[in-house]
Amino acid sequence: MVTVDDLLTVPVAIARAIRTLDRHPQVIGIAIASRADDESPVDVTLQIKSELPSRFRGESPSGVRRVEPVKLSFPVSYPLFAPRPSLREDFDRSHPHLQPNAAGSAPEPCLVFGSPRELIQSGGGILALLQQLLDWLDRAAMLKLNDPKHGWEFVRRDHLNDLIVGDASQIRSVVKRRSGGTWHRTWVFAQMGQSDPYYRICIKGDEQVKIDEKTLKSLGQVPKSDNEWTGYSLGLIVWPGKHPNGKPIICDRYLPETVGNVAELYERAELYGCGKMLAERMKWLRSKLDGYTIKKALPVTVILIARRPFNLIGQASPLEICPYVIEFKSVDDLKPTSNAIVRLAGHRDSISIDVLRRTSHGDPSSQWLSWSMLGCGSLGSKIAMHLARSGRAPISVIDNDTMEPHNYARHSCLPYSADLDSMFYSSKAGEFAHDVSKLAQETDGYRIDANTVLRTKEFRRKLKLEKSKAILNTTASAVLRETLSSTDWAQGKTPRVMEASLMGDSDIGFFSVSGQRANPSSSDLMTEFYHHLRSDDALRSKVIGQSADEIIIGQGCSSFSMIASDARLSMLAAPLATLTSDVLSGRYVDESGQFNIGHLQADGLSQNWESHSVEPYTIVKGPKMDGLETRLARRVTTEIDAEIARKPGSETGGVLVGRFSAIGNVFQVVDTIPAPPDSRFSKTEFVLGTEGLSEQLAQLSKFSGNTLYALGTWHNHLASTGPSAIDFSTAAKLAIGQLFPVLMIIRTPTGYRQLIAEAVGLSSELGGNENA
Repeated sequence: MVTVDDLLTVPVAIARAIRTLDRHPQVIGIAIASRADDESPVDVTLQIKSELPSRFRGESPSGVRRVEPVKLSFPVSYPLFAPRPSLREDFDRSHPHLQPNAAGSAPEPCLVFGSPRELIQSGGGILALLQQLLDWLDRAAMLKLNDPKHGWEFVRRDHLNDLIVGDASQIRSVVKRRSGGTWHRTWVFAQMGQSDPYYRICIKGDEQVKIDEKTLKSLGQVPKSDNEWTGYSLGLIVWPGKHPNGKPIICDRYLPETVGNVAELYERAELYGCGKMLAERMKWLRSKLDGYTIKKALPVTVILIARRPFNLIGQASPLEICPYVIEFKSVDDLKPTSNAIVRLAGHRDSISIDVLRRTSHGDPSSQWLSWSMLGCGSLGSKIAMHLARSGRAPISVIDNDTMEPHNYARHSCLPYSADLDSMFYSSKAGEFAHDVSKLAQETDGYRIDANTVLRTKEFRRKLKLEKSKAILNTTASAVLRETLSSTDWAQGKTPRVMEASLMGDSDIGFFSVSGQRANPSSSDLMTEFYHHLRSDDALRSKVIGQSADEIIIGQGCSSFSMIASDARLSMLAAPLATLTSDVLSGRYVDESGQFNIGHLQADGLSQNWESHSVEPYTIVKGPKMDGLETRLARRVTTEIDAEIARKPGSETGGVLVGRFSAIGNVFQVVDTIPAPPDSRFSKTEFVLGTEGLSEQLAQLSKFSGNTLYALGTWHNHLASTGPSAIDFSTAAKLAIGQLFPVLMIIRTPTGYRQLIAEAVGLSSELGGNENA
């Protein structure tokens, strides 16, 4: 029994914990062990009463007693560090969820995922840890420590020195329904000079070898120092098959690791259902090694695959990887009766696409769109690196620029050396591709103008754009946006084009994704953004510069004059990467286009994002010889039809608002201006008035930052006829005073027709005589 004097001899925090534990109804006794000095741990033994069924008569079949002594070893630094729980020394060690520990030590239950001290500090205090212990004992009594909800516990291995490094998904990928075994060449690093020598062995599941003379001659050691060597050896992966009834062989018994020699390794293989296959493969190896002289011991890796009843903890597979190392010096060491030592090894995943995907998204097998990126500046590199760390790197990156010293202030890539990188020019795309290779992925980096690449199918194929299901443009280049939007892709292979950029003082993020078959296109979506600016005063004030015609759109983040910290840029780069992921992962599947606007608030921390869906445009094409087309936004066609319905039996019309893309040879119409009040309407003719029109056009220019303007006019015909003589004459007159083609859209009962007129002579030549 604990007395007040006992509590006064221990630190206050520990005494407080003991008093708390004493109040729990299942703690029926507490004892404090004596200490050698004040710095020694405080060992507190609790007598814990378990709620066992009466039929167990004081002890469960799994060896858990009705009253279990549990020792909590409190460090004097408690609660900075948590107490270590341990069970009685004769507690059955075949239970799962026991910590690996040294021989002769009392078994220690594994109570929580994560940190016990964090659990104590999370609000529940020492009772939270006690509750975990009570739950563990209850589950151990009922043999429920392994359950499908939490996953199957890996085999506990108490003594490990060696590591087998390999992609778990690749290792598991060799497993077939029928029992089998595959040989692999392994790369070995050996450190033999310490009192506890170790091996680090790399195995690649997707690289199999035949046991032939070429393979055997490649094996051996290359000394690096007196105590270290590297070289090549062999690895064997064997797995169980199926029962005669076709059901897979499953090992549903949990046993701690007991293998210490080759004979015991064969016994463990029998337990897992792959003993026969191990014997066959080892017999084959012995036959091939007959006559070979083994000068120095070689570590042969053996991986037994155990198929469990359900998935392993934290894994999406029931296949457990159990690795061992045999230091064999003669073929006799590999026989089933051999007493040659077997070293227990741990498995460690290599950096792989599967690991990155599983860590980032959970399901490494989910299908994402292959993609390429145009522009590899500060913003683009950060977005792409976010995706690369998720195991979804672009297949190609195109950027014509080189790294400059100031780029390293925000670029995702780090210089090889501060001095050397200042002396030489290196490609932004190339440096990024090099960094991606460190993440076990392959990205091709090309230093070339993206506009040049997009012009020909051969170039697009060579630089992998034709293989890309999606393309991300991070250049903030208006020219490239237009080129992308007008590129003639092969039928059925038009990629989803995304655009990401920063605007204003790096506090506005912009993202867009084109609709299916590029309708709406990336250029259409930017025009929609210009239209949105007209009604958002706060956004317009940030995006539009000092003068009304200066649009600070996508400064490119590559300009030395742009002052923004890496942290500020990263604030918006992360959500832009998330939006990119949504498209690539298929979470965005709408056939419509979309643009998103992100606002970084004045505190530099808060963000607000808004999304705008843009339905497919109505496309009106003229004769092939002129190649011009008109793209009408849904709000435009809706307003045109509504205006016609308001004036039945009469021609009506209005002004078309939008922009003209000289690169794409496209009119993009995003709005209309109603016909002025002095316009004339009749069954045979519509004449556009002028009253108040100049003021409306001035307002349009002001509130769109000169990005939108009048393109021409629209009117309807009551019959399905083409342009009239008056239409041709009117278009020709308007073309003389306009520096780009004049657009006239005619709405008929069956669709739309376009009439385009353009002055082809100089104004001095035309005089007052139109030439359209």
